[in-house]
Amino acid sequence: MSRISRLRARAAFTLVELLVVIAIIGVLVSMLLPAVQSAREAARKMQCGNNLHNLAIAVHNYHDTLNSFPNSHFFFPPKYPPGKDPDTVCGTTSASCEEWGWNALILPYIEQQNLHTQLGVTNYSLHHLLAKGNPGLPDPRQALQLKLAIFICPSDSNPNGNLSPTERNFNNGLGIGAGGWGTGFVGGVSNYMGNRGTEVRASFGSPPQPFLDTWGVFLDNFAKKMSDVSDGTSNTLMLGERDTQICRSGTWIGVRNPTGSGAQGIYTVAASVHVKLNTPDPPIAWNAANAGCGVGFSSLHPGGANFALCDGSVRFITNNIEFKPDVGPLHDYDAHIPKSPNYANVYSVYSRLGRRNDGFPLGDF
Repeated sequence: MSRISRLRARAAFTLVELLVVIAIIGVLVSMLLPAVQSAREAARKMQCGNNLHNLAIAVHNYHDTLNSFPNSHFFFPPKYPPGKDPDTVCGTTSASCEEWGWNALILPYIEQQNLHTQLGVTNYSLHHLLAKGNPGLPDPRQALQLKLAIFICPSDSNPNGNLSPTERNFNNGLGIGAGGWGTGFVGGVSNYMGNRGTEVRASFGSPPQPFLDTWGVFLDNFAKKMSDVSDGTSNTLMLGERDTQICRSGTWIGVRNPTGSGAQGIYTVAASVHVKLNTPDPPIAWNAANAGCGVGFSSLHPGGANFALCDGSVRFITNNIEFKPDVGPLHDYDAHIPKSPNYANVYSVYSRLGRRNDGFPLGDF
């Protein structure tokens, strides 16, 4: 063999050498991939926190303008006896009468004034809009299904980025029926829920949920003010996350059934600290009577979720935050008036964060 041939032979890789190189590259990739994924998730979590911060600022600006926080959603009990000037869409019933949520009310404060005007939020109820009552927007569905980035956590995921048409749908809504839109309509997704506080428990014979103060910040019949947050704005939750993939998140447009607490009711726009943060689903069904994550706060961020406090700051709260479940009459939170010393040991750090006026020391979180 000539010298040139021998040099050419030495310049080539053998099969074993190639396999060794590929194996080394594979090991390096396997070592680097978790770090890359972790960095990406850190960026997504930061963006999610920025969304919450901007929403909190918008809620503050709303408060500065109107001197109260927005309602979680509108709820109007029937005001007229049958046949006496009823609502043209809902008559004298409030059940299944679609209403705007707090997210829609703050659209002008998140650089969405044009959308707010197009929808006619201040001129038409959601059920009137769906019933083609806005002559400038006879088919509002596309506008109501917009995916607004400020309402979406970058870590959230599901097959198509939409709410489930079988669970958070507006089926049987009176405006949907009057507009002839059929079934399966859902609004644009929102991963951010207003803090409703704790939860009304029927075992105490309480009135329906919309009629009771659940000691949160976003309520339906009770527009609260900053002065109502007597526990301190840095000690009270304003907004928090709920993921779509596991816990069905919600929608920024509002609720289908303002009188209810199910999949199309209160918890489409609000969440309760009655449920443990990131309650697993299963074993507790997301909409179960004993409160799964579809009525609470949750996130796909590892280890916890982002929250905005009433002072506008954002905190990442871990799943290990102290939590005491409802285990009987003593723990039926909303039966207890704020500041009652008889119940000082009932509330966990998590439930105290959700209630605006407990009067109890908070502890670390």
